[in-house]
Amino acid sequence: MTVVDTAAIITDERTDTGVQYLDALQPSSCTLGYGELGAGGLLGYEDKHVRAGGRAWPHAVSAHSPSRICYALGACWGRFRCRVGINDDVPAGMSQADFAVYGDGRLLARAERVRARSSPRTLEADVTGVDTLELVVTSSRWEYSHTVWLDPVLDVRPFPERRQISDCLARVEITLPRTPIRAARCIATVASRGFSGLLDDMLGSIVANCGCDGARLVVFVLDADAECCRVAGRWGADVIECTPRVGVNATIKSILYSVARVVDADAYLCLDADTLVLESLEPVFAAVAACGESSVFATREGNGCEGTTLGEMFTTIYRARPDDLARITGSTGWEGRYPLIVNDGVFAGSREALLNLDETIRGWTTAPAWVDERRDIWWRNQAIFNLALAHGQCGVELAASFNLQLHTQQASLAWQGGRVHAEWNGRPIRVLHFSGRGRKAHPAWRGLFGRVAGPLVPDGAPDLFDEFKRALRGWVGTRGVNALTWSFYGARDGRHAQVRDPRVFSLFGTLHYLIRSSGCARVLEAGTAKGVSAACMAAAVAGRTDAAVVTLDIQDDQDRAALWSALPDAAARCIEERRGDSIALMRDAIARGERYDAALLDTTHDETRVFAEFECATRLVRDNGLILIHDVQLPSGSVDAALRRIEASGYGVSRLWSTEYGVADDDGLGLALITNREVVVFRDTRPLKSELARRSRGSGESPVVPARTTH
Repeated sequence: MTVVDTAAIITDERTDTGVQYLDALQPSSCTLGYGELGAGGLLGYEDKHVRAGGRAWPHAVSAHSPSRICYALGACWGRFRCRVGINDDVPAGMSQADFAVYGDGRLLARAERVRARSSPRTLEADVTGVDTLELVVTSSRWEYSHTVWLDPVLDVRPFPERRQISDCLARVEITLPRTPIRAARCIATVASRGFSGLLDDMLGSIVANCGCDGARLVVFVLDADAECCRVAGRWGADVIECTPRVGVNATIKSILYSVARVVDADAYLCLDADTLVLESLEPVFAAVAACGESSVFATREGNGCEGTTLGEMFTTIYRARPDDLARITGSTGWEGRYPLIVNDGVFAGSREALLNLDETIRGWTTAPAWVDERRDIWWRNQAIFNLALAHGQCGVELAASFNLQLHTQQASLAWQGGRVHAEWNGRPIRVLHFSGRGRKAHPAWRGLFGRVAGPLVPDGAPDLFDEFKRALRGWVGTRGVNALTWSFYGARDGRHAQVRDPRVFSLFGTLHYLIRSSGCARVLEAGTAKGVSAACMAAAVAGRTDAAVVTLDIQDDQDRAALWSALPDAAARCIEERRGDSIALMRDAIARGERYDAALLDTTHDETRVFAEFECATRLVRDNGLILIHDVQLPSGSVDAALRRIEASGYGVSRLWSTEYGVADDDGLGLALITNREVVVFRDTRPLKSELARRSRGSGESPVVPARTTH
């Protein structure tokens, strides 16, 4: 156990709590990729000092990657925090690294693909009870991997406990997740004991029909009901635990009015658990993105209420007194003239809109008591929701098809095109709401999604091939199709390009899904050109551990940077450029012991160069990995001659896009696919077959011919 040097303990001015800078402690063990362990602001070699993010760091641990540093903590600290980065002496894009913090062998925190000259990233970990702390850095490139841990601090304070907040109507206490939930889109609902069956069906219908695969599913569960938690987990939803402060009834759904205080998203769609999603809800998210940031979207109450004001509804369906509007809001009650009365079974909005909704209601301190004045009117929470929209003049009407309420309307259901189809007044229904008296309607159509034994649950990850195509279309839109000349869509003349399938880009789809379905994470490309293939492959490997597309070219091209900058961050971070001759760079990579899962060879199309690149690729690509060679049929090249030499060397070569029938999307360039393993080629087996046949006639047995095998 490390003895803590009391002279090294300082007082954090922000907290008045004793903390320990890690660079003042002696590690119990240390392995480095280069140089010595740096501490106290020293880099550990060449008498240099740590400098990252444009400033000096007097407290830092410098450990050239790959590195592993162990500290014996003796289970006497509460949390660890620091920033991580690459020293500023490394040029931008020259190196990237993955940082990880382990406690007694368990991963506590991780920062992936930290790039040179990017802003230092923050790491924080709970080290309560941890005996051994390990700081680990890995990198796809040993050179220039000057990785540093900045202001690494051990704190005696415990890791912050999970906090609770109330919803805006004080119905429940919401336990905030320890790890914040961040998503571009959030689909949220509420469930309590007895609602697990409805929840199961509703979540299943979202997964099957919503069309919003990248959205984060969130379920607010009351009293940690075990069955509701199980159902949420079955559909890949995040569970937010809530503790009721009042009796559980319909007013509990006010939790959803405060969803933006719990989940950090750009757009939200909130649904009651007694709904079924039958068609895509993508138009709702599109509306949120297109309209003002303060807008809240919902359908009319009862799919009607035209010509009715909020004041009239307050005194009828909500049983309010004439002065209640002014009593709740503190205004003159002008909100009573508002004409849009909505049902909150389905509503949507941006982060700003739902934060405004929460803050408006939270500011009406008499609202919770007003809701509870008439416990027989258990839908009064919806009156407050409508009042908040009127107060902010922010309600936007959704079509009735997005929330057909069965307590007032009738729908017809049938099987159509292999799926459930619902109609109302001759129009298709997107969301069917089994509200109020309609809870028991259409019993034969309930449970269709919830009772599925093996659901197909999306992982929430975006479709990065779609994102690649979107970036590519925008890029080509300002450059023209001929920008794709030196890509899979180039023409045989080497001066033009043609795209026969601009909707699907099947040639890039072949590359993307071949790389992805083969499990590749690290890919080497010889020949960057405009960077289109590199972008396509980066979209395929993004998000995987150690993902990288290392692309080699002797020339620079400004257009490639523009395309790569349009990619999602996860894909753009994967790309690493190296400038120089491809064969020389590949030999350097071999000398450094680099390994890849696949390689794409697409530089000059000369037999000698292609064969030399292939020989290097066989040493860089893992056994049974993929080696792809483009332009195998280019008239001005001699790639096919190289392929014949490769076959003669004992490798099997498959020539793609080379058939002479059908409708070709490739302009006769072709792509060769080679698995990095030698094939055992047997001698001519015809004499052997004749001998076996002759022997079998005498014995009456069928001849057995040895199978052609590979290794």
